[in-house]
Amino acid sequence: MDFTPRVKDDNPDPRIACALLLDTSYSMNGEPIDQLNQGFKLFCEEIRKDELAAKRAEIAVITFGGMARVEIPFTEGRDLQPRTLQPNGNTPLGGALDLGLSQIESRKAEYKQSGLEYYRPWMFVLTDGAPTDGPAFAAAVGRVRAAETARGLSVFGIGVGPHAQMDALTQLSGQRAPVRLQGLSFNEFFSWLSASLSSASQSNAFGTSDNSVAQAESAQQIPLPSPAGWATA
Repeated sequence: MDFTPRVKDDNPDPRIACALLLDTSYSMNGEPIDQLNQGFKLFCEEIRKDELAAKRAEIAVITFGGMARVEIPFTEGRDLQPRTLQPNGNTPLGGALDLGLSQIESRKAEYKQSGLEYYRPWMFVLTDGAPTDGPAFAAAVGRVRAAETARGLSVFGIGVGPHAQMDALTQLSGQRAPVRLQGLSFNEFFSWLSASLSSASQSNAFGTSDNSVAQAESAQQIPLPSPAGWATA
């Protein structure tokens, strides 16, 4: 059964879908998962304070620790509530990518069915290790790269900690190199994400299809804040 909330009919604003793929494997146990939970709580508070972004940004959280699962289905920023994530198992990144991409494609279909315009969706992948589902990961990378090439998705890879497999994250995008989180700067990252969604929601880079969104982006690029303060190459 599909438990994804319906697009709210009382909100005619264009939407920006942002999928957060968060590594909750057991290697995140201790301070890393604590800081991740704290950062996400801060993000929920900040996005709700931005009147425009709170209506236009829709956030989904997909965790991958032992298995990939939809922790929070796409939810408007004004309704987003923090969730305490628990570490478990290995790192099925391929499964998370497949699930995240499917969720984004389904959400775009719902926007179109509801007659809503939308921005190019964002997918953020945060992981502290290497994928443990090799064949599934390779196939999922192909899907993600194809979606990016078709201008249906923007992908952001973020390595957490010194053992993050940056080579794997590099495979996710042909347009944007991955970065590494400085220490456990989750608060700084989520503050940046909130500010980025605020900037995007104030732009006119939206349309009724992937092609029209790309045309709108060519007329107005979304100015994202600098990641200085949380990211390192």
